[in-house]
Amino acid sequence: MDKLKYFSSKRTMPWLFVLPGLIFTLFFRYYPIIRAFWISLFDYDIANPPGIFIWFKNYFNIIKLQEFKNAWINTLWFLVLTVIITFFIPIIQAIFLSEIKNNSTKLFSTIYIIPALVPLSVNVILWKWIWNPGYGIANFISKALGFGHYTWLSDVDLTKFCIIFPGIIGGGAAVLLYLAAILAIDKEILEAAQIDGCTGWQKIFYIVLPNIKFLIVIQFVITTILSLQILDQPLQFTYGGPAGASTSVGLLIYKTSFDAFSQARFGRSSAIGMVLFFFIAIVTLIYLTLDRKSS
Repeated sequence: MDKLKYFSSKRTMPWLFVLPGLIFTLFFRYYPIIRAFWISLFDYDIANPPGIFIWFKNYFNIIKLQEFKNAWINTLWFLVLTVIITFFIPIIQAIFLSEIKNNSTKLFSTIYIIPALVPLSVNVILWKWIWNPGYGIANFISKALGFGHYTWLSDVDLTKFCIIFPGIIGGGAAVLLYLAAILAIDKEILEAAQIDGCTGWQKIFYIVLPNIKFLIVIQFVITTILSLQILDQPLQFTYGGPAGASTSVGLLIYKTSFDAFSQARFGRSSAIGMVLFFFIAIVTLIYLTLDRKSS
């Protein structure tokens, strides 16, 4: 009897610890996904839910929309700009931090993490002042360097760049993650490389980067997912303007649901959300598959 009780407790106790997290994950993550797919099959009527069942008509309708196509083009541009402008900065900062041999590493780590504590709304307000064409410092610097006067956020060609550019300051938790991975590299490997004359750039390219490749891949996947879901920045900077030049897929979902001119088309917005969900899932699967084959 004691053995049975011991065996049952060993089998059930781990599940008791996991159960709360499992329930919350299923309820707050997977249930909304299933619910959104269900809503996407209706011409959803908020006054008398769920409305008329129309199968996949919402999906066929959004494919025909020019604003849906434009939103995807904008979102992919946001992804490209994010990778080019912001993705590599934390890696470079972490490498520099790892080369500091005194106690100032903690100081610089603190400096790099502080910008991540500033709320996004505050950051947007500050950068909207910077990009202001009338009195912003951006045009002051542009003129001092011999360039022209720009309208920045109101310029169709520059607005996406202006929204992503603030991320160039880097910092945040990514720096600490990369730094921890670099400091975890086996000291014997570094010593052997130094004896063989592998220093400077050679050390970075042949020792450091290969040993933190796993983290770079994970961060790249996360960056891709967040970039494809981008909503807050274009919403607060320009509300998708000018002329829809910064309307991302995420912002299009929001505007289709809550914009007064969209008449609260929750079925259509859910369909757009499900397309985005499956696209991100496919891209993530491709990334992980390619990484597994290359390793």
